[in-house]
Amino acid sequence: MMELRQLEYFCKIAETGSINEAARRMNMSQPPLSYQMRQLEDELNVRLFQRSSRGVELTEAGRLLYSRSASLLEYVRSTRQAVAEAGKKRVLRMGITSTTVGTIMPYISLFSQRYPDVNFEVRDGATFTLFQYLLDGIIDISVARTPLRLEEVESAVLRTEPMIAVSPPQQQAEHDGPIRLPELLDRPLILYRRYEELIMDAFHQQQMQPDVFCLCDDARDAMLWVEAGLATAIFPQSMSGLCSGLRIQTLDEPALETQSVLIWKKGRTPAQVVQDFLDVCFGQNRQPPHR
Repeated sequence: MMELRQLEYFCKIAETGSINEAARRMNMSQPPLSYQMRQLEDELNVRLFQRSSRGVELTEAGRLLYSRSASLLEYVRSTRQAVAEAGKKRVLRMGITSTTVGTIMPYISLFSQRYPDVNFEVRDGATFTLFQYLLDGIIDISVARTPLRLEEVESAVLRTEPMIAVSPPQQQAEHDGPIRLPELLDRPLILYRRYEELIMDAFHQQQMQPDVFCLCDDARDAMLWVEAGLATAIFPQSMSGLCSGLRIQTLDEPALETQSVLIWKKGRTPAQVVQDFLDVCFGQNRQPPHR
């Protein structure tokens, strides 16, 4: 029967690319480690590694096992910690994206004042990474941002916000107030890949084709491009804290509004610590969550 210990050995070999190096890091000799891997392969009836003089590489089956094992081992570690904390302090395991920290922190502060018996285990990551952590049971609740497949989870809206256009300070603008999409047609644009489809759909609904100069995955990198005078970036308003010294204009486009939401697992009553956090955020008489 496959054991957690074998999965830990397997993951260490996959991460180092070497049975010898994995054995060294785990303070064990190489033969017992190789034996454990042969047992694991025999049980699963697949080859997990391609072995060569340079080390080992994962087979397709090995890559699948590694992706599943990493989440499983993290879940075990988190469970051990939660059990160890039982009877001492409660733990709220939460996911937070870099763009929602400012939105959620006032609620966390209020919750901590009201429930001093609760500690936090926080995971930072992209919305979709945290979404999977939630489904895998690694976290209890997460802050996320739409667009997102909310039908797979329970959710409730924390905040709705517009997009902003962030331009170099020397960029000439007709006015300083809110702007519409047609005013961006003569500018090269930087789009955060997370919102590419949402933004492009908004342009296309108005029969417009923007000049997309750059797609990026990191808002902080995009700000450097803006500072260099290369283009105008389009982001959710809560990212304005990254835009010091740049020209910020709100986009008056309802189709480009995004929502910061809390999401938690569907299909069962939330743990009491999650319920307490939801009550702080929305009140005990909050409206039913979005499904």
